[in-house]
Amino acid sequence: MTNIAQYHQQLTNDLEGYGSNTAELDARMLICHYLNLSLTDFILNQHDLVNQAQIAQLQKAQMLAKQQMPISRILATREFWGLEFTISPDVLDPRADSEILIETLQHFLPNKAQNLSFLDLGTGSGCLLLALLNDYKNAKGLAADYSPAALKIAKQNAKNLLLSDRATFIQSDWFSNIKPQEFDVIISNPPYIRKADIAQLAENVKNYDPNLALDGGQSGLEPYHIIIKNAQHYLAKDGILILEMGHDQADELFKILHQHGFSSNQFNPSSMVGQQQNDQNRSGLFYDLGQNPRCIIAKHNK
Repeated sequence: MTNIAQYHQQLTNDLEGYGSNTAELDARMLICHYLNLSLTDFILNQHDLVNQAQIAQLQKAQMLAKQQMPISRILATREFWGLEFTISPDVLDPRADSEILIETLQHFLPNKAQNLSFLDLGTGSGCLLLALLNDYKNAKGLAADYSPAALKIAKQNAKNLLLSDRATFIQSDWFSNIKPQEFDVIISNPPYIRKADIAQLAENVKNYDPNLALDGGQSGLEPYHIIIKNAQHYLAKDGILILEMGHDQADELFKILHQHGFSSNQFNPSSMVGQQQNDQNRSGLFYDLGQNPRCIIAKHNK
């Protein structure tokens, strides 16, 4: 018989062999999930035995990990901004790098008691909108996605997080089904991978994230042209547009923003902790945990 400590070590070694950079954490997450343990239970019960039924479940999960399936996909859940989100093959797996959008918005909108209205375009799991609604207790939001299957997951996450009363969901190809109205914030993490580059992505991305959430067209910028062109008609006076982007897309995105009357001049990154050293403090440009340019924020010159 094998105890938790022994199985954890064995599973960690196997996951390392499959190429995991977080093998110890991944093994612990799998064991906690299939043995129904909290982190405290895991630590305190290292000598408890793992039974054959549990080992069978863990071995099935291990085979999926061997095929480069992310642990979050195996468990169908991902933590984002301190919240647990259900995920499925129909939605992008939320990444910690996307949290810079939430962090940046909160820096420039520090009053969390405001009655704000959010629009989240291409919502996927709903992680961006729901993270914001969880923090801005008086806010409401509209989440749009082209995929009905993705919207089903987003609605489930809103229900799980007790946010359904302040979140509305709509099937829409960007703005196509959104009636004229004004929002204080439009936020989006659109597909931004160049079509030709998708085949070169890591196996755990291209094989498990939906292509619809990755493919940004030939240039990788096609969704941005649509979003930026139309956003001005849906933003309230002094409203904010904030977008996630690829690490090499800032110059082109600034050009598109300026072409449509947007400016980032008032968003100084040097005012935000962790951003001072980047890109000569280029206004409106903010960096993720790996110090890659990840987020652009702007207002329209109405």
